[in-house]
Amino acid sequence: MSGETNLLILYSRDDCHLCDVAESLVLEVIHDTAWQLQKQNIDLDETLRERYGWSIPVLSRADTGEEINWPFPPSRVRHLIQKN
Repeated sequence: MSGETNLLILYSRDDCHLCDVAESLVLEVIHDTAWQLQKQNIDLDETLRERYGWSIPVLSRADTGEEINWPFPPSRVRHLIQKN
């Protein structure tokens, strides 16, 4: 997904409470920024399901592929989006 700037991907699955918490946290951090959040349900893609399994939620920058694993406080999300 290189070339997609200002896009974060939250790897998650349905009925995942921690994923919902992570989504709310990320949305608060990126509020009033150029960043957007896209949720990706890993259960809809066998490759993603095999890669992430039960390690979700995972937050990824679409442009660099850099990821952070849960739990991540707001400071780690801010650090992720401020990297060039």
